[in-house]
Amino acid sequence: MRFIKQIFVLCGLFAALFSYAMFQGGFVSWFLFYSFLPFGLYSLAIIIYPFHRASVRRMIHQRRYHAGDSLTETVEVRFPVWFPFAAMTIEENDVSTLKMTQTKTTIPFIWKKTFSYTYELRELPRGEHVFTAIRLTATDFFGIVEKDSVHLLEETIIVYPRYIDIAYRKVRYYAEQGIAASSLPLHRDMTMAVGVREYAPGDRFSLIHWKASARKLQLMTKEFEERQQDDDVVVVLDRTPTSLFEELVTFAASFVRAAIQHGVQTGFVSVGENRVVFPVRNGDFHLQQIFYHLATVVCDSQESFAHVISTEKVNWPSTVAFCYITSYLSEEMALALSKLPDRVHKGTVFLIKEDLTKEERHSLEILRRKGVHVAVISPRNMTTLRKGGDG
Repeated sequence: MRFIKQIFVLCGLFAALFSYAMFQGGFVSWFLFYSFLPFGLYSLAIIIYPFHRASVRRMIHQRRYHAGDSLTETVEVRFPVWFPFAAMTIEENDVSTLKMTQTKTTIPFIWKKTFSYTYELRELPRGEHVFTAIRLTATDFFGIVEKDSVHLLEETIIVYPRYIDIAYRKVRYYAEQGIAASSLPLHRDMTMAVGVREYAPGDRFSLIHWKASARKLQLMTKEFEERQQDDDVVVVLDRTPTSLFEELVTFAASFVRAAIQHGVQTGFVSVGENRVVFPVRNGDFHLQQIFYHLATVVCDSQESFAHVISTEKVNWPSTVAFCYITSYLSEEMALALSKLPDRVHKGTVFLIKEDLTKEERHSLEILRRKGVHVAVISPRNMTTLRKGGDG
C-alpha cells in the first residue's frame, strides 16, 4: 500500500505540473515542470531500485560487556548497483531491550557502492540483548519516496552486571566508614594439601596435582584442609520488586566475585518466578555461571523474602554461612531469622538502603540481639567506589 501510495503521489505531481504548463503556458509554468523533472525521475529511480539485494554485514568486536559500558558497532553495506543516495537511515530492528539507547542513525549523501558506518551504543543496560535485523531506509530529496529493506542478521551480546572491587580483609574499614557493618572470615587455608580428587570443570589449574595426574593418566586436583567449616558462603538475592534492584545485583556480583577470587566456596540462591540455585563451589567457570544469571535476572518474586529465607535454610548444611542481599528489612524477615535454631545463626544481612524506616530500625535491633550481623550499605557509596570491568 505504501508503494502504491508513493507511485500515485509522484505521478500526480508530474500530471499536475504538466497540466499546469500545458494550460497556463509561459516561461514560469514550464520552468516549474522542468525543474521538478530531475527530482521526480530521481524519486522514481529510488522506487524501482533493487534495494533488497543489498549485502549488509554487522561487526561487533566483542560479545561480553558490563552494565554502563559502550558498544562499538560497524555496519558495512554493499549495493548491487551504484546509485547516489541523498540520505540513508541505518536502524537496528526490534532490539526492545535497548530502547534507552540510540540504535538509529541517518547518513547523508552516499556516493559509494560500498560504505561502512561505525557508531556507538552508550550506557548499555544489563541483560541479554539479541540483535535480529538491520533496516536500511533511503529517501529522496523531498521525502516523498521512502524505500526500505530489512536484512536478517541475528547476533547476541551479554551485558553482565557492574561490580565493585571488594577487599575482604578491609570489611572492618568499611564498617567504620558506614559502608558495611560486619567482618566475614572468608579466606580458606590452602597451605597444606590433604588429598587429591578428579579434576572438575572450574578448578584452577594452579591447584592441579601433576604427579598424581601422571600416575593416574588423568587430571587430579589437590584438596585442602579448611581452617574452619564456616568459610563456605551462600548468597541469597532478594528478587521482590524494588526500585533498587540494579544496586542489589551490583552488590551481589561484587560480593560473589570477591569471595570466589579469595578462594571461598560460594553458593548462590535466586528465587523468583523461577528458582535458580548454584551449589557451593569455586573457580572461574562457577563465577561465570553466576554472572550470566545475574545478567538476565529480574525482580519478579511473588513470595516474601522472609519465606524464601525460611525455605532455603532447611535445604543447606548448618555449617554454611548465609549472606542475604535485600533492599527492605521487614519485621517478618527479622522474625524468620530469629526463629531459626541457634546453630544456623551464621552470616550477614546486607541492606542496600539510603534511609531506614522505623520498621527497619526495629527489625535491625531484633537481628542484632539474636547475633545476626547487619550491614547497611548506601547506594550512593556504592557508586563512588571503583567500578570493575572484567567480571
